[in-house]
Amino acid sequence: MWNVMWLIRMVRIASLALVLSTIGDPLLAAELSGTVYRGGRPAANLSITVEGENVEARTDGRGEYKLDLPPGNYVLVIRGQRIPVTVSSGGTSQDIRL
Repeated sequence: MWNVMWLIRMVRIASLALVLSTIGDPLLAAELSGTVYRGGRPAANLSITVEGENVEARTDGRGEYKLDLPPGNYVLVIRGQRIPVTVSSGGTSQDIRL
């Protein structure tokens, strides 16, 4: 009987830990989005990386991109160009002209 009660308690603790770990991440992330232009036109299918982070995105057919990052200062790298950006807690929109 004691083993069953202990097992139930451990399952409850593990479930609570799982729920709490998934709640925190979305609260910390903010969205950086915008459109990348090249030669005055939206640039499709370009790779966007964030310097020093393991984050990457691609522009869609309209040149639009979205990155989920915690608020802070970052450097985007697109086609070898470094673009400094600041992401705010409410999200940030930043169009980029190459």
